[in-house]
Amino acid sequence: ARRIASLMMSLDGLERAEANDRLGRIQRGETEDGAMLSLRNLSVTLDDGTSVVKETEVAIEPGERVLVSGESGTGKSTLVRAIAGLWPWGSGRVDFHPGKRLFMLPQRPYIPSGTLRRATAYPAAADNWKKAEIAAALDKVGLGYLKNRLEEEAPWDQTLSGGEKQRLAFARLLLHAPDIVVLDEATSALDEKSQDTMMQTVMKELPTVTII
Repeated sequence: ARRIASLMMSLDGLERAEANDRLGRIQRGETEDGAMLSLRNLSVTLDDGTSVVKETEVAIEPGERVLVSGESGTGKSTLVRAIAGLWPWGSGRVDFHPGKRLFMLPQRPYIPSGTLRRATAYPAAADNWKKAEIAAALDKVGLGYLKNRLEEEAPWDQTLSGGEKQRLAFARLLLHAPDIVVLDEATSALDEKSQDTMMQTVMKELPTVTII
C-alpha cells in the first residue's frame, strides 16, 4: 500500500511540474562542430524550480574522458538524468553528435528476469551475440565463473551481489561498444583496485569511447 501511495504521489508531482509554466524545458538536438556532446548554457532545476546546475557550457570531444565531481546532493545524478533525456526540467541545450550511440551505466543496473545471457545482452536481444562472445565479455570483467550458467534461468537480480551487478553492466558495455558512455557511480560497489582494473579494461577494449 505504501508503494502504491508513493507512486501516486510521484505521479501527482509530475503532473504539477508539467503544468507549471515557470519550469522551463531542456532542449535536445545535434552538435554541429564535431563535438561528441555539448552542453549549451545548460541549467538543470528540480521540479520545485531549485537550480542544481547553472548555465553550464561544455563541449566534449570524441575520445575525451571527463570527470564530474562534487559533494553528495549537488546534482550530479540529476545532471546525468538530464543528459540521458530522463529529466526535462531546466533550460539550455544538450546536443549529441549525429548518429552516435549513448550508453548509460547507473549505480544500480537493471537486471531483467530470464537467463543470464539475456541479462548480459540487455537492452538488446539475447541472441544478438554468440554465446562465446558473451562469455568472453564476462571473462574480461571478472565474471568468468558465471559463463557456464549463461542459459540458466534464475532470479539474477536477487542472486547477484551489488558488485557482480556492476560488473555485469560493464560486460554489457563491452558488448554494445557505444560511442559515448555516461557512468553514474557505476563502480561504487567495487573496491578501489577493482575500480581501476575495470576502467583500464574499458579503455583497452574501447579505446575511442568518450567517457563521462
